[in-house]
Amino acid sequence: MIEDPGAAQIFREPVDEDKAPGCDFSGPGPFRVKAYVHEDRQVTAEIEQGLEEIQRLLGSDFEIETRGVKDEDWEDSWKKYYHTFRVGQRLLIKPSWEKYEPELTDVVIEIDPGMAFGTGIHASTRFCLIFIEQYIKGGEKVIDAGCGSGILSLAAAKLGAGEVLAMDLDGLAVRIARQNIALNGLDEQIKAVAGDIFQDLKQQRADVIMANLTADVILPWLPVAVPILNSSGLLFASGIQDRRWPEAKEALEKAGLFIEQVILDSDWVGVAARRL
Repeated sequence: MIEDPGAAQIFREPVDEDKAPGCDFSGPGPFRVKAYVHEDRQVTAEIEQGLEEIQRLLGSDFEIETRGVKDEDWEDSWKKYYHTFRVGQRLLIKPSWEKYEPELTDVVIEIDPGMAFGTGIHASTRFCLIFIEQYIKGGEKVIDAGCGSGILSLAAAKLGAGEVLAMDLDGLAVRIARQNIALNGLDEQIKAVAGDIFQDLKQQRADVIMANLTADVILPWLPVAVPILNSSGLLFASGIQDRRWPEAKEALEKAGLFIEQVILDSDWVGVAARRL
């Protein structure tokens, strides 16, 4: 989280490191970059090395402040920034703690992401939600690879997918996804499991695979993902930085996928690709 007191706003999407040298840090300070790191991870040396590089590029002084924060404090503190919002034409993302009167045509996804990725705010998640609304027609078998909070699985099921398998390596994410599945009454349609998408999906079949991950994960995973897809099946790939798009496009096409749609926003790329 980057706090800019001059702009009086908080940026929650990652900043492209290639553009960092061009950022304007001439306004009133101090600027604060906050990160929450598990106490078991030793990251001080890495952070100090990164700050030395930033100081070389920007000519600014930096200092590190650390303090302990309980998980539940972190989990609740950001909720005041997260409100009901729309994605696409029909999807309405509603935090579980907020009251909101939907319109008759709204497809409401009620969610408490906790400490799992997937609020719907980040561009990469929105891309996948838009693809889900456009391409899910009803009855599809869907795999949500790296499900996080389960938001994409919820959207697919709410829009008519017949069966959804949500998988994540993080046990905490799986627990939160299951809670959100129950919150939306979708236990019969969605199964959330812990697993490694490189190893534990090889025997599956799907009409649609949703992969809101990163290029570093998606590209080496294509030899696993594409054979899982049924004929004319779709892969929704997101979390790809725009500078990686030429490489990703080539890899998708080499894997036997036809690129049907590309969305770009905030230096991120989302793609809907169909198995030939």
